[in-house]
Amino acid sequence: MSPFRCYRVRLDSPTPWPVDEGRVSLYRVLDAPAPLALAARGPATPCGLWTSVDENYPLALLARDLVTTARLVPLVEVVLEAGEGECRRLEELVNGRSDPVGVLTPGLTLAGGAPRPVRVWHPSNGELHRGDDRRRYDVVG
Repeated sequence: MSPFRCYRVRLDSPTPWPVDEGRVSLYRVLDAPAPLALAARGPATPCGLWTSVDENYPLALLARDLVTTARLVPLVEVVLEAGEGECRRLEELVNGRSDPVGVLTPGLTLAGGAPRPVRVWHPSNGELHRGDDRRRYDVVG
C-alpha cells in the first residue's frame, strides 16, 4: 500500500474532499489556485497538495501561499511539478530555513515559515522523489 493517495478535487464541489485514513491525502485542485483552495476546503487531518509553478505563479508566490495555507490547515506534504532543485528551494523557503533575498518579489515577505515541517516532493516515473527517498502514490478520480 502506498503512503500517499492523490485526489483530483474541485473548489466548487458541494461534497467534502475525501480523507483516506492511514494515508496522506494529496489534493490536486482542478479549478482554483491550489494553496488557496486547500486553505478554504482542507481537512483537519495532515494532508498534502499537488501543485506547479509557471511564469504567472512563480516559486516565490507559491512559497508565500503555502506558508499561509500551512497556518490554516495541517499541510505536511507538497508535490511540485518541477525539478529537484526547485523542490529543494521551495522546501527551504516554506520551512523558514532559507533567506528569501534574491528569490522573492520585491515587497513580498515570508515571516517565519510553516508551523510544522513540510516536505516537498517531485513526481517522476510514477513515484514521488525527495532526495534519495522514493515513494509510490495512488491516484483517485
